[in-house]
Formats: sequence, C-alpha cells, structure tokens
Amino acid sequence: MLQREHRLTDKRDFQRVFHHGHSFANRYLVLYYMKTPNNPAFRVGFSVSKKVGKAVTRNRVKRLLREAFRLEKEKVTDLYDFVVIARPSAAELDFHTIRQNVQHLLRNMENGKDASQRKATSPGKKGTGAKRNPPAASKGVTPS
Repeated sequence: MLQREHRLTDKRDFQRVFHHGHSFANRYLVLYYMKTPNNPAFRVGFSVSKKVGKAVTRNRVKRLLREAFRLEKEKVTDLYDFVVIARPSAAELDFHTIRQNVQHLLRNMENGKDASQRKATSPGKKGTGAKRNPPAASKGVTPS
C-alpha cells in the first residue's frame, strides 16, 4: 500500500498541479506533474470519474494505480506532486498493463517530453491536410 506521505489528498493541491504543472498522456491515463521541493517525498493523487464505471470498478482502478506507483517509487528521484486521471478505457486493464502505462508516463516525464512543449508541424508539410489538386474551375468558365 502507498504510504500516507505519498498521498495527495487536498483539493488545493490537486488544483495547483492542474493549473501550474505539466501533463503527459497515453491511451489509458493522463499524468499531471509539478516539481515541489518543500515536500519530504513525492505525492500522488488519483482521479477516476464515473465514466470509468461503477464504484467497484473505479475503486479497482485506483487500487491498481496505487500499487503500480508503490512499485515504481524508487524510480521517482525528484520531489513531484502527481495527479493521475484514469480514462474510461482503463477499466478493462489488468495490473501488468496498468503498471506498463505508469512506467511509460514516468519515463516520458523524466525525458522531458511534455504535451505543451511538442512542436507543431509547420504549414505545407505532409500530413497537414493540404489539398494536392488545384481547386476546380467555377461554373461556366472553361479552362483555356
């Protein structure tokens, strides 16, 4: 079980991480994180909405997430506050898959890959939706 010093419980702390922190996501989870040098250890809070399922399902997802973070706590070297949001698709996952997703988020967080820091593709590049064919001639005008 995740120790009390590693739990993020206060609503103000959740809001601070949401508004001032960074985020990274995958198909099943969203991770918000913020560096907090004042805390004795990293803290993590979980948000599992009713879209994920009924109470039994939501509690199961939270239990699996807590255990995954407990097993990964040695890999978190800096002091962070984390908020993990479970997407509805997370309800179908087993522990092994949830742990892999938590590892993926933590690895990308430490590598500095942040959703807000990604570079957007510049206009005119392949895959931007630009049409290759010129626009069709208007009615009544024949091309010469």
